[in-house]
Parts: sequence; structure tokens; C-alpha cells
Amino acid sequence: MKAVRTHVGRCDTCGEPAAYAQLLPGGRRFLFCEEHAPLLVKKQAKAAEDKDSAKK
Repeated sequence: MKAVRTHVGRCDTCGEPAAYAQLLPGGRRFLFCEEHAPLLVKKQAKAAEDKDSAKK
């Protein structure tokens, strides 16, 4: 599983603008707003964001 921050799409739970995307094998993804994002998704997205910024 991979998680990233996004600004595209709507939360699958409530329909608010998405803040996080959980990317799964097979092209599946789940979108979450700030309120409904699980803690694990938030942590993984932050780690991926930090890793990308360290490359620059």
C-alpha cells in the first residue's frame, strides 16, 4: 500500500474534497478528506512527502 497527499477528487466517505489517497495494487485507490483519513494513511503520506522533498 502507498499513501500520498492529493487535492484531486472527493472523499469516498463524505464527499468533501480529498486530502489523501491510498493507492492499492491493481489500480485501486481510496480517497479521504482530512477528517476521515486513517492515521496510518496520514503517516505514510507524510513519510512519502518527506522522502520526495529530501531528493530535491
